Amino acid sequence: MHLVEQLRPEGLIAAIRGTGDALTIKVFQKPTINPSRRKINLGFFLATLATVTLAGIYVWSGAIPGILAPNPIVDQYNSIVSPGANALIEATIFAVALLAIIGLHEFGHKATTVYHKLDATFPYFIPGPPPIGTFGALISLKGPPTNRDQLFDLGLSGPVVGFVVTMAVGLAGMLFGAPLTQTKITELTSWNTTWGAQCGGSCLTDLSFPAYPLILVILSNLSSSISPNVIFDRQLLFAAQIGALITFLNIVPAWQLDGGHISRAVFGPRVHRVATLMGLGVLLYTRFYIFAIFVLIMMTMTGRGFAGVEPLDDVSPVSNSRKALYVVGLAMLVLTFANAPL
Repeated sequence: MHLVEQLRPEGLIAAIRGTGDALTIKVFQKPTINPSRRKINLGFFLATLATVTLAGIYVWSGAIPGILAPNPIVDQYNSIVSPGANALIEATIFAVALLAIIGLHEFGHKATTVYHKLDATFPYFIPGPPPIGTFGALISLKGPPTNRDQLFDLGLSGPVVGFVVTMAVGLAGMLFGAPLTQTKITELTSWNTTWGAQCGGSCLTDLSFPAYPLILVILSNLSSSISPNVIFDRQLLFAAQIGALITFLNIVPAWQLDGGHISRAVFGPRVHRVATLMGLGVLLYTRFYIFAIFVLIMMTMTGRGFAGVEPLDDVSPVSNSRKALYVVGLAMLVLTFANAPL
């Protein structure tokens, strides 16, 4: 690691590899780094803000302006729970909550690159269709991390921040939803008898595993004891559900996902291959078939197969403190574990 740092001011990079008792050091010139295109980052963010707000309108009323009229069944539910609520305001609440989860996840990665003096882009937000309105966001490294410690930090930082924000959004939706009065109970009982399946679990005050991740089930039980007479806010709860899903998919120990970076840093390339197979198995078991196929396609397109991100110094082991923190990654995987919706 010290050699890598000593060569950096000279515009050189050293890649250190070990095979058995042999140690190989390759020194080459540091490639030219192109400046970040912040206007593109801003443009993608504004586009994603628009699509996520549109998704928020769809989640609230089942409507897409100019395409779908409001769903009368959902409208009836809203008139019972939150009479007079403004659809645009509710959509904005959803958009702010979801973009906070996604954005702070990525800025967790970005803060790590700044701390370790690594070159990386600003987050690229990716717009998408309702009901989510986005395919997430990503940052791109402009060069490899120096060692396994940095690779571990890069992998863990985003999911940890996103997980904490997800818990905050979920708890806010459970504690500060509409008050449950006797009149609403009577009207909701009648509504639920006929149309309850239309709203799904997000209209209820009890969440169950594995339809919902364990972290939201735990928060639901906690919030029910603190504030029992509240109807969960659908917008915030759905945003938290998506946030938990994002954390789960990222922390799976496969390929170049965040969980893959963590396992690659702690265990090295050989065990990382096994972890990738196990991670793909988890995705298939939870019915995230499309995401599993996406990972397989990307592994094929990069031409590197199971290989994860390789640090320049791939010989020095990860620190003991980071090995202990690996448990945090496993805990997040368990707490956000949930089956894909049918």
